[in-house]
Amino acid sequence: MNPVIDALDRLDEVALCLEAVAELLSPEPDLHTVDRDRQAVLLTFLLREHRQARLSLDAALPR
Repeated sequence: MNPVIDALDRLDEVALCLEAVAELLSPEPDLHTVDRDRQAVLLTFLLREHRQARLSLDAALPR
């Protein structure tokens, strides 16, 4: 795929994650206003990054 498009997509995803964190840190009095789509993006992003780090660590460990 195009590396520029990939980088832009990643920047957008990180921005959504930051917005989700901001909402969680400073929620409105009614927690139902927290955007669940942003939370889902945040969790998916973190899980994917964790999985990639784990795979990288596994590949780097001597066998």
